[in-house]
Amino acid sequence: MGNRNKSTTSSTVTTETMGEESAGRGFSSVGSIAIRVAGFVPTRVDLRFAGTPQVQLGVSLGTVLVYMSTHLTASTIAQKWASAAPLARGLSQALPVERRAVMASGPWLLSAMVRFAGMPTVNADVMTAQPGRELPTMLRIQVGPVTWELADAVAYTSMLNAWRIAADVLATPGGEAPPV
Repeated sequence: MGNRNKSTTSSTVTTETMGEESAGRGFSSVGSIAIRVAGFVPTRVDLRFAGTPQVQLGVSLGTVLVYMSTHLTASTIAQKWASAAPLARGLSQALPVERRAVMASGPWLLSAMVRFAGMPTVNADVMTAQPGRELPTMLRIQVGPVTWELADAVAYTSMLNAWRIAADVLATPGGEAPPV
């Protein structure tokens, strides 16, 4: 797949998730999902139940909806996403609209909803363009089971801003659940 520059952090499993699994309430896991993006990614951050143990932050990133409830989770993702900035310098500023069709893998639309907890693993590497292949150089950022393949700096920046807003919202008083 060409040259790959990598940046990795470690992962921890939260006791909350393990507790849910052992309590017999069932458990499910997303194996992996990959999303290719180019250009401005529409984002939205919504907070519900502020200041309660049920606090929930929803971050919409294009067609992916991510839920989290702690500042630790949001700040871990935002910091690691920001640390990929040197890798993002190799991307084109904006992938031309006429080139975006090469990123499509099918005629279908997909949406996903994922819940992050604890300190999810965040990896970043560059997939360089290969001769004879239509795909441009892309920055691949994997957060837990979700991999975003970013084709330009506009996509990287719009998503970085959303992660930073999420971390800021959960850092404010009332944004995170009080200790139990």
